Amino acid sequence: MESYRRLVIILLAVTVTIAVVLTSRRSPSSRTPAAFSALSSAKGCVRISGDVRHPGMYPLCVNKLTSDVITMAIPVRPISVLEPAGVGAVPVRNGEALHLLVSDSGRALVTRGAIPAAERIVMGIPLDITTISEAELEKVPGIGPALALRIIRFRHNNGGNMSVKDLLSVEGIGEKKFAALRKFF
Repeated sequence: MESYRRLVIILLAVTVTIAVVLTSRRSPSSRTPAAFSALSSAKGCVRISGDVRHPGMYPLCVNKLTSDVITMAIPVRPISVLEPAGVGAVPVRNGEALHLLVSDSGRALVTRGAIPAAERIVMGIPLDITTISEAELEKVPGIGPALALRIIRFRHNNGGNMSVKDLLSVEGIGEKKFAALRKFF
């Protein structure tokens, strides 16, 4: 009889615990987007800063527009006009940084740039071999000042455009070094 009573008490406790856990969960529609939230369809990251309630890094899914990122970060004041004209309809790219300034009248200015190379490396966001600076190249593991300069000179001497495979043509980069470097670009 005593074991039956214990079993009933344990079953009641488990039932109450399950009910409390299920009713205390928040619905998906009430969640606030957070920096570094895990989404299976994320294709990269975009950073937003400035006059927003939730500045930081946001997952970048296919076809996200500048206006979508601004909406996720929640502007501090209502926006009546977004400048430059048409910027809200521009797709954002992996590794892009947006800065929003909203005046009291509701005019919002969006400036676009890139997340610094050191942060892109840490986050696994590919670097652009065509636009990266010598100083940023030096932050890539395995590239020192001399090699960074040779890469920049090679790029300059070959029309300013460069593909990752072109690194093999730079003096001091062989197959082994190339294999180590290609994951950053």
